[in-house]
Amino acid sequence: MISMRLDAAFFHERGVRYLQRNDLKRALKAFRKTVEYEPDNPVNHCNLAGVLSELGDFEASNEVLLHILRNLDPSMAECQFYLANNYANMGEYATAEEYVLRYLDQAPDGEYAADAEEMLDVLLDEFGGGKAYAEWSERHRIRERALAERDGRHLLEQGHFEAAVEWLEQVIAREPNNIPARNNLSLAYYYTGQYDKAVATAESVLSEHPHNVHAMCNLAVFSAQLGSRERLQQCVAKLKKVFPLHYDQAMKVGTTLGLIGEHEAALDLFARLVRVAERVDAALIHSLAAAAANTGRFAQARRWWKVLSHERDMAEVAQYYLELLNRAEQQGKRTLRASYQNELPLHVQLQRMKRRLHEGDLTTWRQDPVIRASLYWGLRHGDADTRLAVVRTLALIADEDAVQALRLFLKRPDVDGSLQAAALCALRMAGCRGRVDIHQGGALATVRMSDLPNDLILSVDPAWEAVWELAQRGLRETGHARFTGAAKRMWIRFLQRQFLQSELRIARPEVWAAGLVYAVVKGQRATVRQRDVADLFQVSASSVSKVAVRLWGAVDQGGDHLS
Repeated sequence: MISMRLDAAFFHERGVRYLQRNDLKRALKAFRKTVEYEPDNPVNHCNLAGVLSELGDFEASNEVLLHILRNLDPSMAECQFYLANNYANMGEYATAEEYVLRYLDQAPDGEYAADAEEMLDVLLDEFGGGKAYAEWSERHRIRERALAERDGRHLLEQGHFEAAVEWLEQVIAREPNNIPARNNLSLAYYYTGQYDKAVATAESVLSEHPHNVHAMCNLAVFSAQLGSRERLQQCVAKLKKVFPLHYDQAMKVGTTLGLIGEHEAALDLFARLVRVAERVDAALIHSLAAAAANTGRFAQARRWWKVLSHERDMAEVAQYYLELLNRAEQQGKRTLRASYQNELPLHVQLQRMKRRLHEGDLTTWRQDPVIRASLYWGLRHGDADTRLAVVRTLALIADEDAVQALRLFLKRPDVDGSLQAAALCALRMAGCRGRVDIHQGGALATVRMSDLPNDLILSVDPAWEAVWELAQRGLRETGHARFTGAAKRMWIRFLQRQFLQSELRIARPEVWAAGLVYAVVKGQRATVRQRDVADLFQVSASSVSKVAVRLWGAVDQGGDHLS
């Protein structure tokens, strides 16, 4: 005779078999037995609560679930989700909303996260409510802001890199094991030109945590930019083997591979990610399209950008790249160099920003942190034309953050004399007073804003100064040297307006010098012939007239900012 071993495992197996046969009453009896044999096992209680819920006894199911959370295992997040289901079935939608939010708080990437988000959408859209969600969102916003402040993310996102270095060094002094802060400090060092410290900080994180994705990505970007080929190859080899399960980390790895020119590897990772991701968002769609374009797969790129064009907030970006793609095909190009950032390129943003700023729409640009970060990035990493465009834009925005960005820009050792002059002019136009530190002769020097020369703007562009030198000579040779002061004021006033309003490209300084001489002499009601001035500078009389009209327009509109 074989004796039966009656224990929790035995009744659990019976309960599962009954469930498979949809025999809920016998399943309930079996799972009650598992609880009797192992009363401290929360899984047994959870199975029992599930059967009670299937039988429609939601109140009894809730009692069991609450017992688990209060007395057995508060970390069983799925109990929060089951409670939300039960309360929703009982018609208590506000309570269901609270429990589904508790689940998302406790297990944002849990087994039932997608179902919980779908339930939340239904509760809000179909059954009203939203009070608990509003409170939950506010708590999350406060918590996220606190975390961002703790690890310096908010400063990096806003482009305040020097401030980020100072803040994060203090944080890490207190919390040496704060890995997110150390990774962000590594980035802040890089953005402020402290490359050795940036690399050393990333390597120190990897020495302690060899598989830290953020540190690996940071080091890869640093190595690519700084020309360390051996280290870059090591980083690439590691990144190609990585496929993080966390969506954000997978996106970071893919984007990093793209940034360092490993477009095939980036495309492979994004393609795998789109197959496993529960939701394919705009960032992933654009990244797929960009990687396809960078590898010459134009048809695939076009398909994804067309998908992106149906996203309301991304239609403009998608259309921009579709037009670039069409142009590249027409020109017979094999690849299209596309950015992995799902936004318009910086130079396009600057053009549109300037147009809106001239229309008086300052609020949007002052309050948009993405635009701010793009501007500050351009100020650091753009070419000379981009930097000058950003300086001029900051002069128009002219708020406290813009002034601070310009002050920090002047401390950089890689800013040449013309850009320094432009930044100082921008500060004065923004109403800056007091002392400013600038990099001169290999060291920082302090200058007073009040001591800056009134004609500083001439140093912004060699062509602007060339016009003035030619005009002075022309005034002497025509016998009108007494109007030199008036001519200089007119030229400076005109340049100030151009600095704020539009680009001024001077191909032939002689044309502008002739126009300036004629405009100032005529404006002083002295005798002068347009043909004589044109012959003196060997330019056409019509070009002299056109320049003079523009200069008179600037005088009529007034505003000598630097006088």
